[in-house]
Amino acid sequence: MRFTSLLSSWLALSASLVAAVPAFPHAQATRDVESEYDYVIVGSGAGGGPLACRLAMAGYKTLLLEAGGDANGNVNVSVPGYQAVVTQDPTLRWDIFVNHYKDQNRAKRDPKYTYELHPYEYHVGPNPPYGAREKGILYPRSSVLGGCVTHNALIWITPHKRDWDIIANLTGDESWEAKKMNKYLNRVYQWLPAMPTDPTILLRDAPLARHLVAGARAAGLDVPVLTPLVRLGQLLLTSPNSRLNPVRDYTEGYFQVPLTMKFGTRMAVREYIQETVAAGHPLTVHTHTFVTKINFDTTSGKKPRATGVEFVEGQYLYKASPLHRTTSGKRGTVKAKRQLIIAGGTFNTPQLLKLSGIGPRAELQRFGIPVIKDLPGVGTNMMDRYEIPVNVKHTEDFKFPILDGCHFDLKEHDLCLKQWLENPYILGARGAYASNGLASMMLKRSDFASSKDVDLSIFGGPLNFQGYFPGWHDFSVRDHGYFSWYSLKAHSRNRAGTVELRSADPFDQPLINFNYFDEGTKTDGADQKDLGALIQAIRKSREALEDWNKFPILGGTPFVEEKPGAKVQSDEEIGQYIKDEAWGHHAACTCPIGPDSNPMAVLDSEFRVRGVDGLRVVDASIFPDIPGVFIQSAIFMASEKAADILIKEAKAADGVELAEEEEEEDLIIGE
Repeated sequence: MRFTSLLSSWLALSASLVAAVPAFPHAQATRDVESEYDYVIVGSGAGGGPLACRLAMAGYKTLLLEAGGDANGNVNVSVPGYQAVVTQDPTLRWDIFVNHYKDQNRAKRDPKYTYELHPYEYHVGPNPPYGAREKGILYPRSSVLGGCVTHNALIWITPHKRDWDIIANLTGDESWEAKKMNKYLNRVYQWLPAMPTDPTILLRDAPLARHLVAGARAAGLDVPVLTPLVRLGQLLLTSPNSRLNPVRDYTEGYFQVPLTMKFGTRMAVREYIQETVAAGHPLTVHTHTFVTKINFDTTSGKKPRATGVEFVEGQYLYKASPLHRTTSGKRGTVKAKRQLIIAGGTFNTPQLLKLSGIGPRAELQRFGIPVIKDLPGVGTNMMDRYEIPVNVKHTEDFKFPILDGCHFDLKEHDLCLKQWLENPYILGARGAYASNGLASMMLKRSDFASSKDVDLSIFGGPLNFQGYFPGWHDFSVRDHGYFSWYSLKAHSRNRAGTVELRSADPFDQPLINFNYFDEGTKTDGADQKDLGALIQAIRKSREALEDWNKFPILGGTPFVEEKPGAKVQSDEEIGQYIKDEAWGHHAACTCPIGPDSNPMAVLDSEFRVRGVDGLRVVDASIFPDIPGVFIQSAIFMASEKAADILIKEAKAADGVELAEEEEEEDLIIGE
């Protein structure tokens, strides 16, 4: 499969994008940066964005630096149905390539394995042309205000209690206990809307609903054969995030998929930042500002102190951008009076720390980087989910009615975009684009779960998604005759992933190795347990496809399984398919919080980087163990907790008497 970059067509198209999102004039990359702020935050995503808003709302002068732009007027960042389109938009994407296995011959068993023919022109799959350069597996990242939250799949599943209790037990810090973290979820719900797909959209497409009711049947629920849509409508009202269910974390069943949207429009961190600035709080946002180094004062105090950052202003500076052409731009520095917070994410935060002299001594010395603090845990302990599909193709040119007129290309013939733009969110009037395409999920506990909590999420939708590779979006949506069940392994065990420097050039991508399955963590059979859980998930997906036959009243045509294929039946065969083709997109844990006794712990329980002053990390890299089912909710809550800590710390330093803390733990806000 050969993929030639579609940059020219995308750039021509950008001039005609519908201005479905408001302009944000406060996000600028050309005005001078003031010399000093109370807080400087690097990265505007799930960790940095909410934190910046809270600090500014508390009255502290805060600077938020974002390497990407603001996506002003770009409809891609607003349409839930474009959750695949937006990751292909060259104006806001970073194409990070990673290794699932260090053994490249083994890695090449994955049909998504990619080679570079010319800069940003790729060949996907076997038999590359002579001279093609090995790249690995695409791992889409976003460079835009709001970070990867602006291009993710919008799925909102809140953490399990054990995700927080793990940190409390490791560190002895009781403030991380789940009952005390509840208040931070309350605070997230103050600014974040979350709602399911309007079920009336789905119920209009009987063949699609047939797959969904079959999933409910496979999940063990009673679905009447003659009136299945009534039962499906009831199930799509059931949230997996119930805060009234005391055993929610280990409740199996069939649930709606809540999305971070408001009335069919994506709403999350970007909009929160906009609202904070518009309200007049002291938040300054600079986009197209790429931070290259953390500065330290090593002349005073017992520890080096982070004083600020160096940066370069310009568009598409990072070499992961498909629009990258130069690393030159206006250079500058800024100082952080109180604290510097790094929120660059699982890959870029350890890269920036290492480039600035914080990380494993031998690695830094190899690249001639002066060592500020030898922290061997930086860039280690990386964890991720495993995901794997069962894809089927309907026969006889079958098309799901819900997708009639949906071309996912922003052109005039795209009737679904027209419907989304021109209608209110009432009784499905905005159509298919008011959903991310994934309306329901099975939550299951496998026989290999590490606790009593559910560890499998199996969700279905009408697309042919097989993982990430250049051009994956076009491939996934071009044929409307596909349906797929996707299995995600929560609470995975592999923590052998690493993020290492490729060079001392801050604009180079780091070297990222996930070390999947038996190349990774094998203690107590960890690799086989994760694999066994996914084998069970594949079998449960096939059970849902078999149960499709029980509901002929809903119509549709027969289908043929393409992945993994009818010939793949034994546990060994299914396991090999999983090891060859699984992927992930929740990378985490590369700067983990941990106890003082653990030399690999990068952060203490208050997000402080060990061995230096004035520096904190708040993003997906902070977790010692990958949390929950979907990760963005845990990062939002951690961001709110970090804001709480920093504000209390600042008030104490200023001699401001702290008000008695309200008891928020028992309050329930949101779902």
